[in-house]
Amino acid sequence: MTTYRLDVYRDDRWWMIRIPQLDGVNGHDEGLTQARTYGDIETEARDYITLVADVAPSTIDLDVHVTIDDLDVTAAEQRITASRKAAAVAEREALNDASATAYRLQKAGVSQRDIGEIIGVSYQRVGQILTK
Repeated sequence: MTTYRLDVYRDDRWWMIRIPQLDGVNGHDEGLTQARTYGDIETEARDYITLVADVAPSTIDLDVHVTIDDLDVTAAEQRITASRKAAAVAEREALNDASATAYRLQKAGVSQRDIGEIIGVSYQRVGQILTK
């Protein structure tokens, strides 16, 4: 497996992809290709690498570095993804805690309306929780 570094930046409406390892390979002055959308960067880079370096796609690993002005887009994307994962975990924990609390409060004779107020949901949602 060979890791290729991708240095990606914007040029007008295009994502420009520079692949330093391909500079001067097979008569190409620069290892440079482009993608129309952010989601196409890796596909376009892989296609270009397989063509220029004459290697199988399965032997390619990408190290992507996207920058716009002074913003490290790759790092921002990783932070956002990690935050969303952490939020999803916290949401599951909150739902589990709310359900456990609702069951205990019901057992103690508290009304569904009051349970809803306590755990921060509608009394109809409490009814759904308690019938599971």
